[in-house]
Amino acid sequence: MGHLNFIHSETGRTENYLGIPAEPLQLRDHNRSSTRKNGCRRSRMNYFLTLIVALFTLVGFAQNTAPQIQITDVTADETAKTLTVNYSLNDAESNICEVWLKMSLDDGIYFETIPQANITGDIGTGINPNPTLSLTWDYSDLTVGIRSVDIKLFASDNQAVDIAEMVSQVDETKLLSNLQFIEGERHYLTTPVHLEEVRTFIEDAFWDANLQTERHSFLHYHTMMQNIIGRQPGVKDEATTYIIDGHFDGVAGSPAADDNGSAVAGTLEALRILSQYSFEHSIRFIGFDAEESIWPNGSNRYIYNGIKPFEDLQGTLNMEMIGFYSYEINSQTVPAGFGTLFPEAVQEMADDDFRGNFLFGVGNTNSNPLLTAFIDASENYVPELRLITVSVSGTGQIAPDLRRSDHAMFWDAGLQALMLTDTANFRNPNYHTPGDNIGTLDFEFMKNVVKAVLATAAELAVPISAGFDEADLSTWLSIGEHDQPFVADIFIFPNPSNGLLSLRVENAKTGFTSRVEIYDLVGKRVYQDVLEFSAGTSNSEIDLQNLANGSYILRFKSGNVTKSLSFIIAD
Repeated sequence: MGHLNFIHSETGRTENYLGIPAEPLQLRDHNRSSTRKNGCRRSRMNYFLTLIVALFTLVGFAQNTAPQIQITDVTADETAKTLTVNYSLNDAESNICEVWLKMSLDDGIYFETIPQANITGDIGTGINPNPTLSLTWDYSDLTVGIRSVDIKLFASDNQAVDIAEMVSQVDETKLLSNLQFIEGERHYLTTPVHLEEVRTFIEDAFWDANLQTERHSFLHYHTMMQNIIGRQPGVKDEATTYIIDGHFDGVAGSPAADDNGSAVAGTLEALRILSQYSFEHSIRFIGFDAEESIWPNGSNRYIYNGIKPFEDLQGTLNMEMIGFYSYEINSQTVPAGFGTLFPEAVQEMADDDFRGNFLFGVGNTNSNPLLTAFIDASENYVPELRLITVSVSGTGQIAPDLRRSDHAMFWDAGLQALMLTDTANFRNPNYHTPGDNIGTLDFEFMKNVVKAVLATAAELAVPISAGFDEADLSTWLSIGEHDQPFVADIFIFPNPSNGLLSLRVENAKTGFTSRVEIYDLVGKRVYQDVLEFSAGTSNSEIDLQNLANGSYILRFKSGNVTKSLSFIIAD
């Protein structure tokens, strides 16, 4: 968390604060009738309702399986400008499905839904599972050639997806494991090696979760810094995007476990769970660099040139120190004048003897819809998490301590964002010191914070039971038209493999570049990369140890020709 020298009181009742507005700022008070257990306020009604619903779900319903859809053939009439897609649709529960078609003009990065009015055949709602279904797309309004298009075909059985089940998967041991790697000095001047190790750790997690992953580079006083960005595309309106983030750098001289390793561990744990599901909208996971440095920092650079043209950012859940918890009386302090700005929040702290046993949620007035969504998700899914929130006017300039993280850059850009924090130096005595280590943190508290963040993102992104298949039309429409052999002979070994797949290329007349994709047997792409091969004979290796045992298809594409090979992963 960015440091700011700021006087704070022990009681939170100081009444003088430079520039206090004439009218009180909006506050949501979370005093609830509750019992106290392990320092948390627990809503009895919410708790027991949640328990009853969970038990009823376990007893009364079996796990629903998303439908499986597979493109079996694609043909184009390039004179009439129509594309016919034959496909099979299977649903284990024989649910009637909804089917829609999307297209990409940027090599599979962003897919937009094709209007149903342009498609005839087995499309839309009321589609019964069948192995021989077909649709025809009139692409006459397309401004590019059909062979430069990628398509995705989706099917949903419109069955409810249980967010409570997602929330229940948050695991303290995985939070600990992530943080054990992250902990350690991470400063671009004093410890650049571990800083880069953490960047790679985050990047590998994003790749393993099959996110669209990139390093967003920017120059910071003659040093190249890099945000690590991953995207989980939505299956319907994927332009609408929600962000979960935390900065991964730390101050010099500190292991920076709480600030801000705790948030990075939390982001990766939310990713682990959310990436297993489909959502109507997109979710971005970001590790920001250079938060502890003066401008320009990672979030500023992301706002400036990292947002994609197709993205509509609707909310950012910024975690800033989420691991320190104390049930000691007077362990929570507040900035001077805070009681005048937010009297209800300070009164709520006072009513519990200023214990540092709550998560502090900070929004601005523009972010009130997002703040409300977070409050509701927290109350519905994590009633054991004590939550106090405030909403500050404008971009928070009236209360500088409420701007001390990456969310402030989103506020300045007019975007909704929250800071979710344990309040840093107003609670944690180890802030920016060598004492900020794992042993000082409360992992149950951290787990509950991640649950609330995950639940909020899931509610906003809208989970959906859906499956898909995709096709690169330049490949599909070339089948049977070109009698060209692939540019080289390719062999894979061993087969079966333990996940480390060796490639041997022979008889390449020239060096060439190939797009490499791996699909599982239900048509989901689980790996993609671009590899360069030299003339003659060359060897390379693909690490697929994150994939489950099973059969896969490895596809190479170079120019207009492709080559597919099957292989098995087995222990």
